[in-house]
Amino acid sequence: MQAATQPERAIFGKRFSAWLDRRIPPGRRITLSQSNIFIFPTRSGFTFGGLLAILILGAINYQNSLVYGVAFLLGSMFVVTILYTFRNLSGLSIELAEAHAGFVGEDIEFEVRVDRPKGRGREGIQIGWPEGFKQWVEIYETEADVVRLYVVADKRGWLRPGRLLVETYYPLGLLRAWTWVDISARGLVYPQPIFQDAPSNQASSQHRDDGVLIDPLGSDDFVDIREYVPGDPIKNILWRSYARSDEVVVKRYASYVEPRLIFDFDTLAGGTEEKLSRLTGLALQATRSEREFGLRLPNLEIPPGLGQVHLDNVLRALALYGIADR
Repeated sequence: MQAATQPERAIFGKRFSAWLDRRIPPGRRITLSQSNIFIFPTRSGFTFGGLLAILILGAINYQNSLVYGVAFLLGSMFVVTILYTFRNLSGLSIELAEAHAGFVGEDIEFEVRVDRPKGRGREGIQIGWPEGFKQWVEIYETEADVVRLYVVADKRGWLRPGRLLVETYYPLGLLRAWTWVDISARGLVYPQPIFQDAPSNQASSQHRDDGVLIDPLGSDDFVDIREYVPGDPIKNILWRSYARSDEVVVKRYASYVEPRLIFDFDTLAGGTEEKLSRLTGLALQATRSEREFGLRLPNLEIPPGLGQVHLDNVLRALALYGIADR
């Protein structure tokens, strides 16, 4: 059983969180039913109930059959609303589709999939985490929808937003049906990057088997053509190719004089978090410049490499440095 997160303890309290864990256990996919849906009148619902009570008292006092009829009609509508409000959530299945990584201070994106059973569509549903923004879910013409939710990351490591609130006031707003589900969501948060020039002692004299590492920004020697990436110099764009095919490509230049880079934790100044932030910035700059680089942490060394996969491995190591749950 997963322990309650800090936001949950602040909102629910320890006892209520423990009760929720027993009543609605965490799971990868949770289907809503009578056992995990709560329903209660809203302020408008209590006002509506008070109006019914006044009508019934007036009908009894004046023995007015028309008032009786109106009171019973409104009472029947209230009972039917209970069924419709509950039905709007009942049968929905909720699971985490994907969790995206991000940096400290950014909004971490979670993709949550909501499936409905066959039959009538569902509408007027809101989902969201206490520390994030709620989103509307309308599943009327399709049987499933993927909702993107965002939670602000305040520290590196695993971001566990905790229990997800699912609620509806459909159809009249007289009642609120809701539940708190834990779909075991977690997203990886990288250190906030600090950008700086690579220190001179971070360079290694190692070479590739076929020569020294290519620096695509340091020479006038033409190498090849590749797809345009935002940030590329405008002067390198092949406008003739763009006029013929509407594809934006750039000329790539190179110089065979730059060595590989090794970014070493122990050679940087500052505390642990500052060092990790500086290493994150160096890794991002090296990848943007297509420089081959490696990472050296206490008790961990990642050999030099290139590309997005290599960058992801480096950022993951920096995000989980010193964290037991990897």
